[in-house]
Amino acid sequence: MTPQPKLVVLHHLDKTFLGTAAEPLRAAGLELDERDLKQGDPLPVIGEADAILSLGGDQSVRDLERYPYLVDEVELLREEAERGTPMLGVCLGGQLLAHALGGNVDRLPRRVVTWAEVEKLPAAEGDPVMGGLPDKLRALHWNEDGFTIPPGAVELLSRATEAGEAFRWGENAWGIQFHPETDAAAIENWYADVDWLTEAGVDEDAAREADRLHLPGQHATADELFGGFARFVTSRARARPRG
Repeated sequence: MTPQPKLVVLHHLDKTFLGTAAEPLRAAGLELDERDLKQGDPLPVIGEADAILSLGGDQSVRDLERYPYLVDEVELLREEAERGTPMLGVCLGGQLLAHALGGNVDRLPRRVVTWAEVEKLPAAEGDPVMGGLPDKLRALHWNEDGFTIPPGAVELLSRATEAGEAFRWGENAWGIQFHPETDAAAIENWYADVDWLTEAGVDEDAAREADRLHLPGQHATADELFGGFARFVTSRARARPRG
C-alpha cells in the first residue's frame, strides 16, 4: 500500500489551529504531522517531509535572532525549497519563506486589520495553488509586517498594502500574506489583543461586521488554495525520493 504523503505543518502561535485548511488538506489524503515550535517540537530533518506548510505567528522576522527555532526554520525552508520540496508559507510563514529566498521583511507603516479585495494577476492563471481562486477575492489581513517578492519569484495577487500579497518561487514554493485558514474561533482569540485594533485605527464593531460578511467565504477560498496545494503535493510526492 502506498503511504500517504507527509505534510509537516509548522505552528508558531500559543493557540495552534488549522482552521479552514484542515478539511481540504485531509480530503486530499495527506498525512498531517503538526509541529508546535513554540512548545519545543523539533523541525523535520531535511528530506523527512514530502511537503511543508508554515503558518502564522506573533513573532517578527525583523527580530529573528530572538527566536532560534525561527532561525533554524529559515534554513530549513531555504534548503527544502532548493531541493524542490512543495511548501506554502502563510503570513509569518510567508515572510519566513520570502526572507529565506532573498526577500525583505519590514514593518508596515501601521498595523493592518482588514478584509481587502485583491485580484489575481495574469501569472496566477494555471497556477496549482492560486489558479482556482476567483478573479477577485476578499483576503483577511491581521498584519504588522510585510514581505517583498523574492528575487526570481512570480507575483500572483494584487497588493492590499505596500507589501507583497502572494508569490510563487520556482515550481514548488508559495508564500502569501493573508489568512485563508482563519475561522471564527481563531479570529475571536485575536480580538483579545485590543491594541491591535487601536494601532490599526479600526473600530471593533466595524471589524466584526466585516467578519460577519466575509468569514463565510473563507471556506471556498481555503478549499481552492489549500486544496490546490494538497493536490500538487500528492502529484509530486511519489516522484520525489526521500532522504
